[in-house]
Amino acid sequence: MKNIINCPFIPIAKRHASHRGAQGVIYGDMIKEKYGNCDVNYGGEITDHNAYDNLWVYHGSDYSGGLNMFGGVYGFPYVANTVNFSKFKGQVYSIGMDFPPYHEMIKNKLAAAKRDVQPEWHQVDLKNLERMHNTAIRVDYPNPTDKVVIGDSHSICMYRPGWTVNSVPFKTLNGALKEGFASFIPNKYKELHCYFGNIDVRHHIIRLEASIIDLADRYMEEASKFDAKIYELLPIENESRKIPQSGYHKGQPFWGSWQERTDIRNQFNDYIEKEYGIIRWTDKLLNKAGELDFQYMEKPKSIHLSREFYPYWNGIQTINTNTLEEFF
Repeated sequence: MKNIINCPFIPIAKRHASHRGAQGVIYGDMIKEKYGNCDVNYGGEITDHNAYDNLWVYHGSDYSGGLNMFGGVYGFPYVANTVNFSKFKGQVYSIGMDFPPYHEMIKNKLAAAKRDVQPEWHQVDLKNLERMHNTAIRVDYPNPTDKVVIGDSHSICMYRPGWTVNSVPFKTLNGALKEGFASFIPNKYKELHCYFGNIDVRHHIIRLEASIIDLADRYMEEASKFDAKIYELLPIENESRKIPQSGYHKGQPFWGSWQERTDIRNQFNDYIEKEYGIIRWTDKLLNKAGELDFQYMEKPKSIHLSREFYPYWNGIQTINTNTLEEFF
């Protein structure tokens, strides 16, 4: 049985520095690990989806319930990918959510158009998209394992074959503690790692004048219930870094100076290391000023690590070390 993974609109990026690309590649690796094969449709380059038995659908890390297409129905640069996607006749697996009613969304977009649309939109097989919506099988994790990482969107970088990563965008450590870690653990596990806290340092500790030690104490108490290991937080990048508006909070890209946030981050990591134990892994990501170097971050303006600098796996090879030393 041949497998392919694709996004229905913006395709999975081939660039290592793409966050969308990273998650799609990780899903593809999970499918390959479980079923023996999976082609990732980078950039929509594979046109004949019907050469495959199963289509795995990654809806994109930015999907929020509607169509957000650059250029709309007048100039969407990836409409050919949507056309090819819509013609697949085999079994569809929808990753992480029920397959949305894309047929209705596209139909509504076309009906509301005020001028001529791209002619390719009339080649989209809306009836078959409706079939996909009605028959797709939802799969939350293509290859659930008993080794699990839970965390915010940064935790995607801790993936490696044999592990399941529940990477929850915008989830603060404080919020995760209020909900309890059990709500983030997707399946039975033998080993659990946690990677929360970067967002709290970026936006909340200084703004709210909160105690980083109190947050760390609560983190260790909750982690100890699951015998979980904790990853150290990322270093802080230079304040000149441009980030997308989705990374802002209350109109600001961060709260507190670089030095203030660096001091808090170091205090947090050092305290947990002393009182509980911590997985150190970020030393090789620093520049001479002690900042997270831009060269290791997604391009052009993300706050995440670029995939080629993940500590364990980069989509090409597994890195058999708990540090990045061998990789650099």
